[in-house]
Amino acid sequence: MSKREPLVKIKISHLSQGQHHYRFTHAIRDFRDAAFSDNVFSHPVETTVTIDKGLSDMSVTICVKTVAILECDRCLAELHRSISGEYRIFYAPAKSVHTQNLQDEVRLLGKNDFEIDLTDDVRDTLLLALPMKNVCEPACSHRTGTTSLANVAGRTTPETDWQQALSQISQKLNLQDRPKSR
Repeated sequence: MSKREPLVKIKISHLSQGQHHYRFTHAIRDFRDAAFSDNVFSHPVETTVTIDKGLSDMSVTICVKTVAILECDRCLAELHRSISGEYRIFYAPAKSVHTQNLQDEVRLLGKNDFEIDLTDDVRDTLLLALPMKNVCEPACSHRTGTTSLANVAGRTTPETDWQQALSQISQKLNLQDRPKSR
């Protein structure tokens, strides 16, 4: 990621002990990241950050939520899915001995660290929240074979380039399987 202005930055220099809550809302284009597409993430990304501040260390919990527009891996129909992810980070002073036994993400704080930038953590949490497999629920029930119910009812739905390519391949395979007439 190139040098950019932090989107999710929290000043920690004057935080009192206890729990602190923060809420951020961003458009996906604010992240200026090639991994994010406006077609997939057209809805705002809501981020909540909870900081549990102790005497010298703190626990930061990041929760992200949005709606992603995905494509069914079986029938290529458009899917709108609510996605959410959570990530936890522990911050401790650089000379802390307590950090050796923690199994979660631990980051060391220096004496001159007055704020934390969570932008990359929010980005990573959002990307990890995307499902690996996208299928219609219940299993592509709106499709029958290669003809959608909308086409059966007389309405035509525009095909994507991918759907057109699959249709052409299917037609070629069907022509090759037929016995040649003499």
